[in-house]
Amino acid sequence: AAIGTTQAAVVIGEGASRPFSSASADGWSGVGVLDAAVIDENTDPGSGDSFAVTEVSMWAAPGRADGANHFQALLVNPDNQIIWASPELTPTVDDGHNIFPLAGGDTVPAAGGPYRLGLWQWRDGTDDSAGGTVAFAGGGGEGMFQINVDGNLGANPVPLGTTLPAAGFTSPAGGRDYHIDIVVSRVPEPTIFSVLALSGFGLLIRRRRS
Repeated sequence: AAIGTTQAAVVIGEGASRPFSSASADGWSGVGVLDAAVIDENTDPGSGDSFAVTEVSMWAAPGRADGANHFQALLVNPDNQIIWASPELTPTVDDGHNIFPLAGGDTVPAAGGPYRLGLWQWRDGTDDSAGGTVAFAGGGGEGMFQINVDGNLGANPVPLGTTLPAAGFTSPAGGRDYHIDIVVSRVPEPTIFSVLALSGFGLLIRRRRS
């Protein structure tokens, strides 16, 4: 769900709003998908057929900002395929709010949604031992499922476009609330004038008219 706006963009998350609050994290490493944190063609503001993710925000659980815990924000389509993944992100504020600006270079077509916010979290050199990075509250969420993935795989353990396996854990509405959100902005489609300018034809036209 869209839970707020910032600088003409939309904050996508569910449950509690940033800056969140202290809570525990998963013991196992894995991929989680949040059912109600969605982006689709009705997500505002702005115009354009695509979205760019420009920021990831999360609360690092206590003991998870020592440099060994990492995570990636994900977008998952209706077929449970990961279609976008952020870079590997490492929190530096322990038991606190961490914000990661992104360049927003990779765009996601709005028409292919709804896309649900997901997260892959792990700890270096281990599996299912303090693998969770993002804090979660025991209540207030809007439904999610999780898949156990070997933390030794590191970043990008599931290639984009791969269908996720069956969930190993589910939490219903009112259950787990993961303290993570993303900021998305519409990417305007280029006009004929910007296309001409990028291709050099704009300069050619101006020279001929001068």
